[in-house]
Formats: sequence, C-alpha cells, structure tokens
Amino acid sequence: MTKFDLLLFAAIYWNLYQLVFKGLKQKQSNIILLAAFVVHLLFDSIRWQIYIAYFLVLCLWIIKEEISALIKSFILVTGIIAIIPPIAIPIISFPDPEGEYAIGTLIHHWVDQDRAEWFTPENPNDKRQFMLQVWYPGIDDKSEKIPFLDHLSTRAKTIGQAGSFPGFLAMHLDLIKTNSALNLSPDPIGAPFPVVIISHGITGMRQLHTSLAEKLASNGYAVFALDHTYDANITVFPDGSVANYRSEITGHPDSVKIRKRQIETRVADLSFIVDQLERIQNGALRHPLNGYIDLNRIGVTGHSFGGSTVALALEYDDRIKAASGIDSWMNPIPKEIIDRGLSKPFLYMGRPSWVDSDYPSSVSFSEIMHQNNNGPSHHITIKNTRHLNFCDAPLFSPIGKYLVEIGDINRQRSVNLVNRLSLEFFDKYLKNMPSPILDGEEVIADFIFCMPMIFLS
Repeated sequence: MTKFDLLLFAAIYWNLYQLVFKGLKQKQSNIILLAAFVVHLLFDSIRWQIYIAYFLVLCLWIIKEEISALIKSFILVTGIIAIIPPIAIPIISFPDPEGEYAIGTLIHHWVDQDRAEWFTPENPNDKRQFMLQVWYPGIDDKSEKIPFLDHLSTRAKTIGQAGSFPGFLAMHLDLIKTNSALNLSPDPIGAPFPVVIISHGITGMRQLHTSLAEKLASNGYAVFALDHTYDANITVFPDGSVANYRSEITGHPDSVKIRKRQIETRVADLSFIVDQLERIQNGALRHPLNGYIDLNRIGVTGHSFGGSTVALALEYDDRIKAASGIDSWMNPIPKEIIDRGLSKPFLYMGRPSWVDSDYPSSVSFSEIMHQNNNGPSHHITIKNTRHLNFCDAPLFSPIGKYLVEIGDINRQRSVNLVNRLSLEFFDKYLKNMPSPILDGEEVIADFIFCMPMIFLS
C-alpha cells in the first residue's frame, strides 16, 4: 500500500474503534477521517482497490448516533475486508537497479520495409513493424519517472485474458512508476555501451522485463526490447492502431512445426534491430545514442519462446556474441542445433520442471544442448520457481502464485536472482568482468548447476 493508503486506513480504523468498541464517536475522529480522506484524494490515486474503504468513509461520516449490534458487526466486517484488495493487488515499486547510472528510456516505432508480415495474409502489402523500447545510461536531470504501461485502457482486456483474470484488475498498472525517465541525455562516461536485446515470450510484452532492462542499463548497457508483433499480448502503434495477439496455436498437432517457422520471423526481428544499431552507430539513423553503441559487444536474452529465439539468433547472426535463455522453450530449436550445441557463450536458467506444460521435454533439450555446447555454457535451475518467476510478473501481487504460473520462492527474490544472474553473465562475456556466481566463488542456495558448469578454453 502507499503511505496515503496507510493514512486513510489508520483514520478509518480509529473511527471503527471509537464506534464499535467505545460505542460513540468523538468529533475529532470525524475531523481526522475527513482530513485523511482529503489528503488521499489530493496526493494519491482513486482506484478500484480502495472502493470499499471509500464506502466505509461515507458510512462512518454519516453515522452520528448509537447503532445496533448488527450494524456494528457489518461495519467491522466491512472494515476487515476493505484492506484486502490494496494488499493483494498493490501499487508496487520496481526494484532498485543498483547501478551507477541514471536510466533514460525511449520508445520507437520501427518498420522493416524488406519483410512482409506473415501474420497478415489478408494484406499482402503489410510490412513487418513493431514497437521497441530502449533503456540506456543517462545523466539524471530529475525528470519524472515514466509509468510501467502506456495505453492501459487498450491493453487491460488483453492483459486480463493472458492472465485469466478480469481486465479491470489491471487498471491500476499505469499508476506504477518505473526507475526510468524519458529522453535523458546519454552519459558519456563508460561509452560506447555494450548492447543487450530482450525477446519476450508468447503473449508477453516488452514491459514484462522492465526490471531486467533497468538493471542492465543502470550498470552500463544499452538495452533494446521489442514487442514481437502478433506474438505480443497486444501492440499499440503511434497512430492508435493495434496488432492483436494472433499466435494461439498451443495444442495444435503441428504447433511445433508452425513455431519453427514463426521463430525464424522472431530471429529476423532481432537481426533487424542489429541492422538498426549499425545505422545508429554510423549516423545513417539519427538517434540520441549515435556514437554511444559498441557493435562488437552485442548480447541477447529472452524468456520462454524468446529464449529459443535468442539461442537461434546467437547461432545465425555472427554479430551477436552471447545469449541468455530465461526458462527457454527449447522445442522449436532445430534438432541438429540441440545435438551439436552452440559455439558462443550461452546461459540457460529455468525452473526445475516443465511437466505441467504441453512440452515436458523442454528441460531435457536444454540439458542436451548444454552438454554438447562447444562454447562457454552455463545451465542453472532455480529452485521453487515456475514459468512466470522469470519476468516481472511476481512483483505485482502476493497472491499471484495462486492465480498464474508463479512458484513458492519469495517473489522479490526470484526477480532479483534472475536479474543479477543475467547481469553477471553479460558482464563476464561482454565486459570481460569476473562473475562471482558463474566463476563458482559465491554459492547461491537457490541455484542448481548442471555440469559442466564452466567451459574452459
């Protein structure tokens, strides 16, 4: 809850105590209640989680005389219930990224004029386009931090559908602030910056990896995260048009075959971003990061289908130097690549088992590829996790594990572990820095390493 929520509830419960247990209300109690309510309205946000509390404020203000035991009981029970929604679905704060840099961010609409959009056969002239967000080391100018989500009124329904809950439960998400500010000047100290590109999973979106992007950017990386159009939960373009999710084929007898075609589109998305990075660096594309990007240090990371996407991107695109798969769905990766492994640094981190999914063989495929890799390879299982522990989803509610695929591990800890491990991996292979975890100098009780843990050249 926010501090203004706490102030409001403190005033409500003081009034409840006076009314239910003392049998009367003092004038100052009403004054305190009114003051807390006004402060809440002025400095906080009206949202559905507090509606029951607003009802209580009205009831407590109206009641002037002694009331029956039945009404007292009703008021007391309502007071107990009122605090549940803001606790269960709070206005969260994103984790402190803990780096030395302020975080600037930009949002772009990019179109690949050389590729037709395969998701829209009804429009043969449709070109591949997507929304993309950039996070980078910036110079702090005290600008206001941006909200977690934009276009929430458009997104809420589809977010609810993806999470199997009513869309209105997501209507507070635009009240959540990130650690990033728009249009900060890039910090020249530490430039040119290594690059990490983030690929989300099926029904995901770039914002679900905000804390990871901020972690990397605050530690000296330029981070590019895209919405894979028609794979993403929903994509909202600058003109207000949308690209809805069109990728629901799970359970289809040819689903893996179809995904293998689809993954080629995703890999091409990442290569197009690298093309754009080259244009930014050589000045062909005007951009605030002109001259700030190190094209010799490009990494990729992805969750779920994004994990298999980045593994193939590492294999196919020589410009990409390292990849991290985050609870990767390995089934779409061609068998020949699984069997021969990769030749560049690769990290797999994931949950203990996929037996509750449609693709229980995913973990075994990751282990086979790890054993066959010819380059530096790390395979780490994080205990007590499920699929959504590997993005920002656990942060949003303490009851999330009862609703979606979130495990029993502390929800903040799972996010912090994923982000720290990701940072150490890219620091090791893009910055040539030591990694206490991957070098075996620090033992994390939540981690299980699949041997060989470290490739020795």
